[in-house]
Amino acid sequence: MPTSRQPRCSICGDAVGRPDAERIPNPVCRACDGRAETAAGRPADSGEPNPVFIDGHTCWRTYTVDAARPTAVGHRTMRDAIGCDSAHECRRRHTDSDGEPLSWFAPGPTGEPMQIRTVADSAAALERFFSQFDGSAAFRVLADGHAPAGETPVAGPTRLPAAAVGLTAPPTYELTTVEASPRTIRVALPEIDAIEVVPQAALPPLDEGSPAERVDRYRQLAAVAPGLLDPEALWPLVAVDDGDVRYDAIRTVSSVIEERPEVGLAAVDRLADRLDDDRPIRLYAVRSLATVADQYPDAVVELTPQITAELDAQNSLLNAAVTEFLLAVAEHEPAAAIDATPAIASLLSPTPTRARRQALAVVSVIAESFPEEIRPLVPQLCSLLDADDDPYRISCTAALGHVTSVYPDAATPVVPILADQLTAFDPELRGNAVGVLGDIAQEFPRDVAPYTDEITPLLADADPTVRSNTAGALARIAASLPERVDDAVPQLIELLEDSWTRSRVHACWVLGHCEAAEATEPLTEHRYDDPSEAVRARAAWALDRIE
Repeated sequence: MPTSRQPRCSICGDAVGRPDAERIPNPVCRACDGRAETAAGRPADSGEPNPVFIDGHTCWRTYTVDAARPTAVGHRTMRDAIGCDSAHECRRRHTDSDGEPLSWFAPGPTGEPMQIRTVADSAAALERFFSQFDGSAAFRVLADGHAPAGETPVAGPTRLPAAAVGLTAPPTYELTTVEASPRTIRVALPEIDAIEVVPQAALPPLDEGSPAERVDRYRQLAAVAPGLLDPEALWPLVAVDDGDVRYDAIRTVSSVIEERPEVGLAAVDRLADRLDDDRPIRLYAVRSLATVADQYPDAVVELTPQITAELDAQNSLLNAAVTEFLLAVAEHEPAAAIDATPAIASLLSPTPTRARRQALAVVSVIAESFPEEIRPLVPQLCSLLDADDDPYRISCTAALGHVTSVYPDAATPVVPILADQLTAFDPELRGNAVGVLGDIAQEFPRDVAPYTDEITPLLADADPTVRSNTAGALARIAASLPERVDDAVPQLIELLEDSWTRSRVHACWVLGHCEAAEATEPLTEHRYDDPSEAVRARAAWALDRIE
């Protein structure tokens, strides 16, 4: 791969702008060269020992002397892509057999050069090279005499586990050829002389043959390098009469959209048309629309009723795709998902699945903005607290919290079940549970007060949110039943030193309701010296209550 006619700097990507740059492998522009440092980290002047370092990259300089001015020393700087030991080796190994510079770097998506050719001396180095590229890259493997793919481009390099090739075998990679009939090849690291990126313009045509042949080709390539496919070639195949071709086409579309969600923007109507197709095809259509919804919810929000109608108690995969779509829409526009609430509620049960987790997350999102819509589901949500799954119960208590903060009476029948969550291992679950109990206690303190002994130990919890929510719950009990909280006063005085402002505010609140005289001195200190104005104000309020 010879260099282009306008050499670019291998460090920053700008034009090099010197007349002999075409003869220099991986040239460096004057601006970048001006930042060169020695191995000791000081500026590298002309004539410094090699190598030099620019922005962390190893570079080599070749020096020239002007015959007319023997004291005038100039230099050219080139970036080392493979770890050479000298400037001579760097120049030799970065040029072809005719001495022409090879292209090792090219501008990446952000304009900064990325390496497009490598001679890897280890699996780690090769994998670093591959990691620069997404699913739109194809490569050519160069080897002496027995290149497994010849000149055919390959894609989707995957290192095989040792168990697949033998424990003593060298690192081995599996790749798929980019051609009319893709095939899988294997190549071991010692067989590789070099690997270079193949420009997309140099790839063979992939849109030839019958619909069945094309879709089989696209499906194989989409599994390893979906970015290589032209979406315009896929859309006609999604609507052909042959059901098997349609199925393979929609699966391929799903792979492409998962890699590049923006592709789905042009296909929303085509995907929506497939919602009347066979169930397996509908599944992949919904998955694709869910992927689009995650990035571009505005583009698909109008399809929410159609997608909701796809919920099917007998198909967990389809339900998972539908609830993924609904979650993306609800997070963007909660009102758009409200009408889906009854259908989502029908999925909920104490046995978590992916679809149920996502359905519960949708309920929680809706409850935050429209708690009145979720209030009828509170008994059902409470039944989920019996699930033997902390993340599931966390989502459940979060949804309950959104409702009970507005309707404290909604969850009063399940106060004992909420109290059981106070000893959960997960701090988020403990914090949510005591927070919901605090919400209930704001209007129904007598329902929560019997559990004060279970609540109080959480004042010393390792999690700050748990401590704060606990003090808040006790404050609401103490507002009506201060005698039920009197035993917690020593711990509440300790909480006045908490690092969390909200915990200190809540502690002042409880101590004031309890009229705790023994707290006068620490409250006075916080009234005048606490860094938070909110704490100072609440301490003053508490002292007024005590006095």
